[in-house]
Amino acid sequence: MNRLLVSLVLALSAAVVDAASLTARDGWIRPAPPVAKVRAGYVVIENSGDTEVVLTKASSPDFGAIEIHTMYDDAGTMRMRRVPELRVPAKGKVELKPGGLHLMMFRPQRELAAGGQVEVSISGADATVAATLVVRGD
Repeated sequence: MNRLLVSLVLALSAAVVDAASLTARDGWIRPAPPVAKVRAGYVVIENSGDTEVVLTKASSPDFGAIEIHTMYDDAGTMRMRRVPELRVPAKGKVELKPGGLHLMMFRPQRELAAGGQVEVSISGADATVAATLVVRGD
């Protein structure tokens, strides 16, 4: 029984350590007119840990809602759909970028001019990573 308890504690400790190994970099969104109700956010999430991390939700005080989406080709027409999870491999990364995986950001709560910043939290059951997205025009 004691061995089982020790194993469980060690396993949970490893998950917490791996969760702390997530970093976000190069986050950005495009500027848009104040009437725009939707934006797309891009960021690189890296996992230096030894286990895959699954992220399932995102939030920001600057948006009413954020979903994880992907683009795909449907018989020559680019379409978008929500994805339930974002898997960041052990010792790997996931790039959210135009034309692929991205954050679909709904109902901006303030005007976001070029040079401004948006703080986003992306999380799952065992991990959270904070990302800063800079408003830029590329």
